[in-house]
Amino acid sequence: MPSLSLKRGLPSPIRVIALIVLYTGFIAWGVFYKREFLPDKTNAHIYNCFILGQYLAFAYYFLQISQSHSVRKIIRVFLYLYPALWYLLVFFMFNLNEWNSYVYMVGGVFIVFFAIVYCYQLLNAAEPIMLRNCSEFWIAIGLIFFYTCGVPYMGMFNFLTKHQNDLARLLKIPLQISNIVMYSLFTYAFICQLTITKRS
Repeated sequence: MPSLSLKRGLPSPIRVIALIVLYTGFIAWGVFYKREFLPDKTNAHIYNCFILGQYLAFAYYFLQISQSHSVRKIIRVFLYLYPALWYLLVFFMFNLNEWNSYVYMVGGVFIVFFAIVYCYQLLNAAEPIMLRNCSEFWIAIGLIFFYTCGVPYMGMFNFLTKHQNDLARLLKIPLQISNIVMYSLFTYAFICQLTITKRS
């Protein structure tokens, strides 16, 4: 009778995604606790630091799975230069306690680029790949979907909250939906690590 069993340990790239999910959950809990129980309700500084770690982790993930030498070189350059750009924009153009839309947009665009290039590599691979069971493919699709929705909204967030607050709240709904879709695809990617075995 068929039964489900986990593969022996998660592959290293999938572990990176699992750690990002845990990291995100920890940050979300910290923001909730701060908003509910501490007098200081501001959380922009938490998210500014969060996106630095998140983008670097996603870039490292694509560095592990990319098969293109040129793409891997671009990712390495991103890993070196993005922290410097983040520092300049956060501490000199904005400040740590103000939401920095520029660092979010730059990082999001690069993550979408890495994900699209990886999907292109899969679709043009010499040997056919069962995408239905390919965890990396579904993670890439989730990232493309979320950041395609998130980059325009979060890029305009400061402007919207200052001049069109009602519109900002309305547009937050599609962002939340895209977030649910992304984590649903991540969940499916983890499920893809299950294998069907037969009992003797």
